[in-house]
Amino acid sequence: MINIPKYFALLDELNFEHAAPGKGQTDKSVQGNLIILAKYVQLDVSQQLQELFTDLNVEPETAPIDLENCINCYIIRLLHVLHTLSRNINFHSDAKEDLISVAHLRLCIQATQELGYYALRAQLHEDFYKSPVFKDVPNNGQLGCHSSLIWLSVALFTRLLSIRQLHIANAMELVQRDLLAVVISLRVRQPTSAQRSQLDAALAYLWHNESKADYFRHVLLLKATPQLCAVLAKELHQQLLSKLGAAHGFASLLAALQTPNATRNAEIVANIVAQRGYSLGLQQRLLAQILDFCRLQVAHANSLLAGVLSLRRLCELNAANRECLEQLLGQDWQPLTSPADLLNGLIVWDQAQLCDCLRLWQQLFCSSSVACLPSVLLAPYMPLLLQLYKQLPQTLPERKALAALISRCLDNRELREELPALLQRLFSWDIAGPPPWLALHPRLVVKHAADLDLITVQVAQEQAEHNYCRVLPALLMAGSDQALTTKVFLALLGLMVQQLAAPEPTSIELLSTETELAQFLQLKYQLKLELLVALEQLVWHEPLKTQLAATQSKPFMELVLLLLDIKVQPAQLAEQMQLLVLLLLQELFERSEQLQLADCTRRLQQPLEQLAKHTSNPLLKNALLPLLELLGGDRQPSRAPTLTSFQRARELIEDQQPHLQVYGIQLMLEALRRKDPAFMSQSHRIIALALSTLKHKESYTFLNCVRLFVELVHIMESQVLEMLSDEYLSETADLDYRLVVGEAILKAAQEVGPLCYRYKAVLFNCFLHGARSDLDEFRSSAYANLAQLCRLLAHQVHSFFQELLHLIDAELSSGRYLPAKRGALLVLAELLAGMESLLDYQDMLQPIYRLLRAIEANESCDPQMRQHAANGLKIINEKCRELLKTESPVNQLQREIKVLGIKKPPPASGKRHILKLN
Repeated sequence: MINIPKYFALLDELNFEHAAPGKGQTDKSVQGNLIILAKYVQLDVSQQLQELFTDLNVEPETAPIDLENCINCYIIRLLHVLHTLSRNINFHSDAKEDLISVAHLRLCIQATQELGYYALRAQLHEDFYKSPVFKDVPNNGQLGCHSSLIWLSVALFTRLLSIRQLHIANAMELVQRDLLAVVISLRVRQPTSAQRSQLDAALAYLWHNESKADYFRHVLLLKATPQLCAVLAKELHQQLLSKLGAAHGFASLLAALQTPNATRNAEIVANIVAQRGYSLGLQQRLLAQILDFCRLQVAHANSLLAGVLSLRRLCELNAANRECLEQLLGQDWQPLTSPADLLNGLIVWDQAQLCDCLRLWQQLFCSSSVACLPSVLLAPYMPLLLQLYKQLPQTLPERKALAALISRCLDNRELREELPALLQRLFSWDIAGPPPWLALHPRLVVKHAADLDLITVQVAQEQAEHNYCRVLPALLMAGSDQALTTKVFLALLGLMVQQLAAPEPTSIELLSTETELAQFLQLKYQLKLELLVALEQLVWHEPLKTQLAATQSKPFMELVLLLLDIKVQPAQLAEQMQLLVLLLLQELFERSEQLQLADCTRRLQQPLEQLAKHTSNPLLKNALLPLLELLGGDRQPSRAPTLTSFQRARELIEDQQPHLQVYGIQLMLEALRRKDPAFMSQSHRIIALALSTLKHKESYTFLNCVRLFVELVHIMESQVLEMLSDEYLSETADLDYRLVVGEAILKAAQEVGPLCYRYKAVLFNCFLHGARSDLDEFRSSAYANLAQLCRLLAHQVHSFFQELLHLIDAELSSGRYLPAKRGALLVLAELLAGMESLLDYQDMLQPIYRLLRAIEANESCDPQMRQHAANGLKIINEKCRELLKTESPVNQLQREIKVLGIKKPPPASGKRHILKLN
């Protein structure tokens, strides 16, 4: 038994310069530590070395070890001390007699870190020292040791790292990194089979016993070393691939790359996971692994984002991956489409399982427009989703997830071919294919226990076929995406026109059985009937009429022309369809006088007159008369209802209750969007009313009032912007009101878009005046608005460039309000982004660059200001690179001859006022 206190006294005497945390740098060097080690441990270095080779089961190399080298001796003695302590102290025991003090444990940690520096970190492959991670190691061979000592160190550290007490406060994190780097360095030196087994054991220990996230983090850190040789890069890449395909590999990689920006983190992970160089087997293993990860992370949106984006990228690599993903997704619904047991009354799924699956699929397909799976994968599941939507109770929240999935699939289909084909197959209920679609098993039914408020999917008697497609119009009308509703309506109307215009078979065989009769009727009339029912539901949907009148009038009129030309026998179905469309047309014409005067509408007059002359259906005649009057100009739609609606909206806005004010604003917005003449004629009163309402303290009210200005700018661009500018520059107005007016100006300019360059004088002078204000908050808001305006106008700010630079310089040099300084730097970054050619501003680039560089390098400066400065430097760098790539700057210079010494006459006009610059 050794004297343990003596060894702790020895460690306490040593100076660990490279331990973190240690005692700090002193004059003692490795030689000083060697003297202390020799004093306490009398055993000869060669004897210690032999003992280490024997105990650690390491074969020494043939080349002799230079024991005169102080680094070799220092590593051997530290190895021996730590090996002796680990062998004689039971660190894994909780017994009282085996416990050591915190101070002694700290000494063990520091000694391990010191040994890790000399035996691991200083013995890496030379290319690793190109990384800033290892900048504390001199890359001149001064700390090099014999290779046998490296093998001894690998064996000992594999044992030391198993002592959990050493990992307090992540004390061994750098040691683990250095051990991994040493193992990778040794693997590229062509080791023997025994040595390779030792290295594999060390890697296996690090993967299975230490943090997998740290393992990935260290591999990626080493892989990011600049100018890494091909052998090392290949070895690190193989490590990454082997661990990525292992169990929990993707989850560990994601944990290793956690950053505050979830979107950026997801992009990095997806780029690592989805690479074409991976084998097909690895890609498909990753698909299964990531999908399992997503099932466990449904409640964590940030983690799920990376998983979904990785699935999408893998799916886009090749067709085999897509087929694999389709099979994996099909397994989620297999209990409902192909249950293993059909025992009557058996519960196939409970509510938790059904809801979990629906939430998962909503995240997979509807989480965002980029990080989601292709919606075409949803097409085979449309019958199943519609069946579940119809059978689930309306109070269940997951019913909204079903609606989102169905809407996503429909909204992303191409309008001319894909959407009509999908709807035709859906309304025909053609599940057999090809390709086959999935539906709920005929013997499964969703049951709702009202007393327990639970949902179960149970086996029951075979269910009769229902018209599940009829639930689609109700789903669309209950949603908020009226553009999708309009697209589906036009697609259904086009299908109906196509079905009515299809030629009838010339001969019909005799039907001998009732089954044949049922099949014949279904084939001939079922699709037309379902289309008619769906169109009847949608035609009375008020938002649909608004959408048709505003944005989809031309394609709708083309379909109406085709429908009016159809002559079929029997005519009942066609007449019913024509009646529906005529009633819808009448409402649209009464809503919009502009639609009455459109060219596509005038083309309807002759077909409508022909239909009125030849039809014998009284309902059609009654529907045609007012339409013909409207088209002929004999009767104009009454203005009284619209005037009444304007008065009602005005009274609501003048009310003091916020919810009534917002309702009145909404009425006005809808009227302005449909170009209601009564509201358009009162536009000046609406502006005055909106300015008065903008002073309301309730944010719910004035934010909706900003929306009203955004809509008014389409009608009276110059008046709205000039009036808002006057209010913004009014010194007597309240500060909060002026800030809200500035927001309204910016939103209105954004609505006009790049065309607002026509009013750039008004807009810039307005915010430039605000940037000179003594009010800190107002000045900060003006800078923020200027930055947005520069971003909007891009290349139209050259006439204000010099004045903006003076303002920014004054703010940064003498301003004391930090948010205003941030805004000034943001404006400067946007100005740089708007430069078309750096040569036009070459005289100003050097002071700008120096200013940005000084701010970015000043560590005591505000972090946001440093970030804005870094963005500005990045923009300058990119534009310089573009300039050098496109054309040589020398070739862009223009030669000109100037005659000097001629006195120029003074300009006629005097110095212009700052608010009149343009």
